[in-house]
Amino acid sequence: MAKKKIAVFSTGWAADILAQFMRGMYKELSPVDTDIYLFMNYATPGETEGNVRGELNIMRLPDLSTFDGAVVISNLLDYPEELNDIFDRCRKAGIPFVSHGLIVDGVHSVVTENDVGMRELVQHLITDHGVRKIKFIGGSRDNDDCQKRLEAVRETALKNGLEFTDDNIVYTNWDLSNSEAAVIADVRSGNLPDAYLCANDELAMSAVCALERENLSVPKDAIVTGFDCLPEAQVFYPSIASVDQKLEEHGMICARQVMNMLSGGKEDLVTWIPCSFREGESCGCSCPEDAAYKRLRSGTNAFRNIQMSNAATWHCLYMERVIMGCDSYTDIKREITATLSGSHNFEGNNFHILFDPSCYRSDMGSDVTDDDSIYSEKLDVIVSIKDGNIQNIRSVKKKDLIPGIREEDMPHLYIFLPVHERGVKVGYVVFVDCFEKIESKAIREFMEKFNSAIEKARKAMYLKAINESVRELSHIDALTHVKNRNAYETRLEEARKKASGKNPPDFGIVLFDINNLKKINDELGHYSGDEYIKNACQLICTSYKSSPVYRIGGDEFVVILEGKPYQQREDLLNSFKDNMNALMSSNRPPEERVSIAYGMSVYEGAKDSIDEVVKRADVIMYDTKKKMKKENR
Repeated sequence: MAKKKIAVFSTGWAADILAQFMRGMYKELSPVDTDIYLFMNYATPGETEGNVRGELNIMRLPDLSTFDGAVVISNLLDYPEELNDIFDRCRKAGIPFVSHGLIVDGVHSVVTENDVGMRELVQHLITDHGVRKIKFIGGSRDNDDCQKRLEAVRETALKNGLEFTDDNIVYTNWDLSNSEAAVIADVRSGNLPDAYLCANDELAMSAVCALERENLSVPKDAIVTGFDCLPEAQVFYPSIASVDQKLEEHGMICARQVMNMLSGGKEDLVTWIPCSFREGESCGCSCPEDAAYKRLRSGTNAFRNIQMSNAATWHCLYMERVIMGCDSYTDIKREITATLSGSHNFEGNNFHILFDPSCYRSDMGSDVTDDDSIYSEKLDVIVSIKDGNIQNIRSVKKKDLIPGIREEDMPHLYIFLPVHERGVKVGYVVFVDCFEKIESKAIREFMEKFNSAIEKARKAMYLKAINESVRELSHIDALTHVKNRNAYETRLEEARKKASGKNPPDFGIVLFDINNLKKINDELGHYSGDEYIKNACQLICTSYKSSPVYRIGGDEFVVILEGKPYQQREDLLNSFKDNMNALMSSNRPPEERVSIAYGMSVYEGAKDSIDEVVKRADVIMYDTKKKMKKENR
C-alpha cells in the first residue's frame, strides 16, 4: 500500500496548542504509514500588508491533488479569504478535508464545546469561591472562540443572579500588554472585580503579572482564570485554573476522520468535543497532581528551551553574517550549504531549504512572477539534509516539495515555513519531526532571523546591481547607444596590462572618422547631422557584429579586434568597405549615404605597445581620409 500524505494548514502563533494537536495527528497517522505536511505561517493582522502576504504564500505552495486529505486549523487562521481558497482547492482536488476549530458550511468540522468547560468554570467560581463580580478579558471581537467563551460566562453569571453588562468586558486583540493595562487601570481606579476570566491562558498569566506589579496577590485579592490548559500555565505560579480542550485528542480525531472518509466511510458534518474545567491555584484550589510534577520539571524544560532558543539565535546570526557577505544567488546557495555542512545541530538531521528561481531571475534580483503567490514548477534546492547527510540534488519539482523522499522512508511530520522579502516569495524551509521546536517557539525565532538575512542580502544585491547599471550607463554614448570614450579608455588600460604580461595578446583596432559631417550640419541641419552619425555607427556595427564599438568623439569611432574578429580582420575591413560603397552609390537621402575614413593596426609583440597600435591606426586613418577627400568621397 502506497504511503499517504495529509496536508495541514495553520498559523504558528498558538505554538502550545498547535504542538499538542500535531502530536495527536502524528500518534494517529504514523502507525498507518502516513506523512503529515504542515504548512505553517506567522501572519498576523497587526503586520504590514506585504509581510502578511509573504507569510500566507506558503498556504498556496502545495498541489492538493497530490495529497490524500487535508486538515485546516481554521480557528487559528484569521484570514477568511485564505480559508475559503484552501477549502476550494481541496474540493477541486477531490480529497477529504476537515475544518478544526470553526464550523464551516458544507465542510466536516471538528470543534470544541467551549461553553461546556467555561460554564463549569464560572459555576465553580460562584459556588465554591463566592465570586459575585466578574470581568471578562477577551481576545478580539470577531474571534468565534472568544465570543463563545464570553457567552458562556454571560449566561452562567446571569443565571446565578449576577450583574453582567458590556462594562464587564474588555477586548485586548490578544495583545498581552493590553491585558496588563486593563488590570492595572482597574486596580488604580478602585474597580477591582472578584475574578478575571480570561479568553486564554496567556492573557490570564499577563493579568496575574499585572496584579503582582500593583502589590496584589492571586487569588487573595482577585481570582484569575484562563482557557486552553497550556503546559506553561500549569507550571506557572500560581497555576492557572483553566479549561482543557484536550487538543491532542482533537488531532487524533481529525486525522481519524480524514482517513475514514478516504476509505469511503461517513462522518457527521459537525463533531463536538467537550472540554473540561481544571482547578488551579489561581482560583484558590490546589495545584493538580500532574501540574505539580510538570512544575518540578519546569526548570529542566526551561533550560532546554533557553538552550534551543539560544541555538536558534546564534546559529541564525552566524548564517546572517554569511549570507550578508554574498554577492549573488549562487554565493547564497554555496555559503548556506557550506555552513550547514559544518554544523546543523539546531536544524537536525533532516532539513531542507528551497528557493523559487523566479525571485532571482533578473540581474536586479527583483523579477517575480505576475502572481507572487504562485511558485514555479521547478524549485532550486539550496541545501538538503537527509539522515544527517547533504544530498547532492540541484532541483525538485514543485509537486514533490521535498528532495529525495522515498516510499520506504519512515512516516514524518514535515513543517513548511515561508522565506520571503515582504510580499515577494523567495522559497521555503522544511523542518522535520520537531514538535519541541514548535512548542518552544524556536522555529519562529529561526525564521524571523533567516528571513531578515535573506531580505538584507537581496537588498544588497539589488543595490549592487543598480550601481553596476549606473556604471554601465556612464559607459554608453547617449546618441548612438554604443560604448563611449570612458569605456574605451578602460578597455585600453586592460589591454596595456595584458601586453605587460607573459602572454602577449591578440589585439587590434580600427579607427573611423566620419567624412562630410560639417557639410550635412550646414546644409541640412543638426538633426540630419545626428541621423548621419547614427547611420555611420550602424554601418560600423553591422560590419563588426562580434566586436565592441566605441564612439570616442563627435565623429570618431573605434572597434577593438580580439579573438576570431582579430583573425578575420582583413575580411571584415573589406566587408565594411563594400557595405559603405554600396550606401554611397545608392539613391538614398544624403544623411544615409555615409562616408567614413578608416585605419587598422595590430599589436606586434613585446617591443610594441598598445599606444603605438593606436597611433599607427590614427596615421593610417588620416591617410585614408586624405585619399577619400581627393576622390570627393
